Amino acid sequence: MPTARRGASLQIYAPSLRSLPKGCMLVMATLPIIDWNDCLLRDLQNVSKGTRGHIYAAIMMIDPFACWEDFAESLKNAGILGVTNFPPASMIERSTAGAPVDTGQELELRRMEWFTSLGFKTLFAAAKDSEIISAERRLGSHLHGIVYLPEEALELRICNEMELVSLGQQGSSMPKFALLDAAASKRLVRKN
Repeated sequence: MPTARRGASLQIYAPSLRSLPKGCMLVMATLPIIDWNDCLLRDLQNVSKGTRGHIYAAIMMIDPFACWEDFAESLKNAGILGVTNFPPASMIERSTAGAPVDTGQELELRRMEWFTSLGFKTLFAAAKDSEIISAERRLGSHLHGIVYLPEEALELRICNEMELVSLGQQGSSMPKFALLDAAASKRLVRKN
């Protein structure tokens, strides 16, 4: 899901989306029907080594079973130097009243801080300004942008061609991006 940022191609590497039925809504990525992180780890084993400085691996940061050291090693071996919390906890964890659970975001931020301590760059996926402000404060200079994912984004159709478009900064100190499907955009990009 690439876009241009300072002349470079910015991409979110989300091989787990290939495990979902083509044409289904993005909300399927928030359901426990696939092992999101296992799909990523398996795909990383087949990626040729090379530097991919503008690629951010989509990781479910609240996975209680992940061996994070394995992730860091596999990402570095593949030359991927960035991570993003996709799908974000605010879309996965909900209270019985339907409100997001803040503990998931806290865990995401701590996990992303851990990745930054190893030299990884981050993109933070969020739906609300309060989540964006928390990420900016916590991740500081390691945060390279915000992926704005309002609830309407869950209605996007998963397809081979999806686009990450720049929204500028919109009152934030960080560049913001939004996800579009191929039907919403003429400029097509590959889902890695």
